[in-house]
Amino acid sequence: MIDEHFRPLMRFALVGVLNTGVYYGIYLLIVQVAPYLVAHVVGWFVSISFSFLMNCRFTYHVRPTWKRYLLFPLSNLPNILFTSVGVVGLVELLHVNVRLAPLIAGICAIPFSYLLGSHLMRDRDPFSDVDASADGAVVGTTR
Repeated sequence: MIDEHFRPLMRFALVGVLNTGVYYGIYLLIVQVAPYLVAHVVGWFVSISFSFLMNCRFTYHVRPTWKRYLLFPLSNLPNILFTSVGVVGLVELLHVNVRLAPLIAGICAIPFSYLLGSHLMRDRDPFSDVDASADGAVVGTTR
């Protein structure tokens, strides 16, 4: 049986896999008619929106709001930083193959992105079963 606290992390990882597919599909479509940097930026914006909606609905079970939407890209900062440093470290220090290093670093970054995403997407402790309401009162969650 999967631990109740581990399920949201697994859903987050699944959304990440789907999101990668969305990004790459958009990128491949746009790169046929535009420079690769334009394709990358368009793919990133589409995939961030997709990821936001899927994580609201599927991972965190929260209502999408403009505030959450504007804060959501912040949850990708640790991923970008961690994977960049991780790839360089894996390749230069541990001599891991350059094609494999991003996958390893990306997998290792998932928990950090998840925890920050949990904090930004809902006003609650990601390991608690209660939400903090706007007035500071604590209310139970429903699943």
